[in-house]
Amino acid sequence: MPGKFAQAALLCAGAAGIWAQTLKFAPVASISLPADMIKVQGHSAYIAGAKAITVIDVSHPEAPKRAGSYTFPDKIWGFRVVGSLVYVADDLTGLEILDVSNPNAPVLRGSFKTKGQAKAVVVLGNKAVVVDHMQGLDFFDVSDLSKPVFQSSLFLDGYARDIALSGSIAYAVDSPTGFYVLDLAKPGPPDFAASLQAANGQVVAAGPKLACVPGRAGLQIFDVSDPASPTLASTLKTPGGAPVRVALRGTRAYAADGREGLQVVDLSNPTKPTIIGAYKTTDPARDVEVSDSLVFVVAGSGQLQILRETQ
Repeated sequence: MPGKFAQAALLCAGAAGIWAQTLKFAPVASISLPADMIKVQGHSAYIAGAKAITVIDVSHPEAPKRAGSYTFPDKIWGFRVVGSLVYVADDLTGLEILDVSNPNAPVLRGSFKTKGQAKAVVVLGNKAVVVDHMQGLDFFDVSDLSKPVFQSSLFLDGYARDIALSGSIAYAVDSPTGFYVLDLAKPGPPDFAASLQAANGQVVAAGPKLACVPGRAGLQIFDVSDPASPTLASTLKTPGGAPVRVALRGTRAYAADGREGLQVVDLSNPTKPTIIGAYKTTDPARDVEVSDSLVFVVAGSGQLQILRETQ
């Protein structure tokens, strides 16, 4: 009787082809702290855990060090790091803007109370787009950080969940099935460049030609090489069955796959995604970021694991 991992491999074979796991990973270090999500920029990792953002100095990844932290009024659902600023979607408190130019002492620069739950945020220049659970997408002018100015809303068909940015093109998802494309550089009132009722997940990651939506259906891969005409290229059932979050680098997707840990997927042919590497984390993998040869994985609700690609 094959084990669970072998059964998962057989189930995936039809959609993903034969697994050729060529990537290997070596543990570098770990650090314990409340952790739900991670972003990495330069030599700093930014960890969201419950209501707090904590800055971790990873200039020496084998010895990560805590810098400063900031606690917000509500649960953090999503955030983005842009230069020395962290834009936070802080549940019912709304949009919060944190200055981390001094990573040891982050300072709140501005905020705006949204009408519903703030779930996610992206920023392009002086424009911030906040995912509002009930209203859809809220657009803000953040040229004055201390006083974000609400400009307009763009309603989605379902409950707004997440948004990702690649260049000036934003990709949003809602529940139950919406996938939306917007060009944030386009002048005039915001509107959709395209939409599909094909997504089955609550988060989205985007690159220049591909967007990925992890969720109960598996890892959905959207071909967005023509943003005005996106297509669902394929769906990969990962060993964990329901990947939580994913990071894109080139034609690879790094998926936080719950109890099965990290899964790396080759998307060079988006119609036939193939798992090319895996690493079993000590606790269920919840989020992942990639920086050079390092992979940062949030495991469980209290640990950041740092891995290095060795092959």
